[in-house]
Amino acid sequence: MKVMENFDQIFKSAKAKKMGIVLKNIIESYFENIEWNVYGGAKVKLALFSRNGTNNALCGIQEGSNESCMLYVHHVDEVNHERLKFSGKGKHAKRVKFETVEDIREDDIRWLLSKVNENAPF
Repeated sequence: MKVMENFDQIFKSAKAKKMGIVLKNIIESYFENIEWNVYGGAKVKLALFSRNGTNNALCGIQEGSNESCMLYVHHVDEVNHERLKFSGKGKHAKRVKFETVEDIREDDIRWLLSKVNENAPF
């Protein structure tokens, strides 16, 4: 497991960091044998969570604009959910934007991660 300071480095905003930690805890409690690494440069950083090697990405967390937090999910082409709003036309991942920590409902995130898990080939 990585040292928490590395994860903290992807956030400039305390509000986004709080949301990121909540998401990280849900992800780590859902998947077995998951690891994460921080990627990016000085301006943009992303924590990618993978299984059975760093090339096998399942999801990621990144600070968004205006102190928001983004959850990226791989292996999900299309999802209809009443509360989770997907945005962008990601070729490799879809994203969900969270504006407040209250927007993050653990049952919704676990449901989404189950879709990732069902579709991931590894």
